[in-house]
Amino acid sequence: MDYLECQEVKLFPVSAVIQYKDQKAELSKTELKILYYLFTNSQKVVSRMELIEYLWDNEIHIDDNTLSVNMTRIRDKLNQINVRDLIQTKRGMGYKV
Repeated sequence: MDYLECQEVKLFPVSAVIQYKDQKAELSKTELKILYYLFTNSQKVVSRMELIEYLWDNEIHIDDNTLSVNMTRIRDKLNQINVRDLIQTKRGMGYKV
């Protein structure tokens, strides 16, 4: 399989593209890793710490805000391709697709 799919949104890891119907958006390396992790763990809520550890492998200097900035960029790109509410923020718990 060349892509992962969640709620009709397709993630193409090799080309770092997210697609909904006929619209596409390119992703940065970090955005791709975040979405890949969320898509492959779509059956559960992924904690912020779990994502940070997956993305940056316990690098001490990574600020929690770095994840928030990347999530905002991902949501902006999803909005550009008319995808709303794909990523749910579970307050005090993390994220879920």
